[in-house]
Amino acid sequence: MAGVDHVIELGIADPQRLGVMGWSYRGFMTSWVVTHTDRFMAASIGAPVTDLVAFNGTADIADFLPHYFGGDFWEREAVYREHSPLMHVANVNTPALIQHGRADARVPLGQGTAFYRALKRRGIETRMVTYPRSPHGPREPRQVLHVMNDNLAWFKSHIPVN
Repeated sequence: MAGVDHVIELGIADPQRLGVMGWSYRGFMTSWVVTHTDRFMAASIGAPVTDLVAFNGTADIADFLPHYFGGDFWEREAVYREHSPLMHVANVNTPALIQHGRADARVPLGQGTAFYRALKRRGIETRMVTYPRSPHGPREPRQVLHVMNDNLAWFKSHIPVN
């Protein structure tokens, strides 16, 4: 948030018209941000890790989190849960577009789906788009174009243009 504050101070960003987006690790960070602040008018979250316990058992990089957190989830359960955006979903008020590849082995589709369903159950405006055959990011030209256009439309519908 210090970086956001800095670009606002420089006059580059308008604090009344902020959006946030990211894919993969940046998708994790975007889902984290919307669970911890309401300063953004809309979010686009691509292939997010939202539940670190489930991710540890289903992703194609099973050793990553135990190495990073210094133990498996059964040894460090509180740490895994505290760092999982899904555990903080009760704090979300930001409308969120979630995009995910159906063939994603790095961040399995269930990660985005769990966050989407939690937002829906809470009554938060959300939409989820999944891409057939797509791994951890769209590769097919039509899908890449759809992701770009969908993001533009999402932000345009939630952030007023001056």
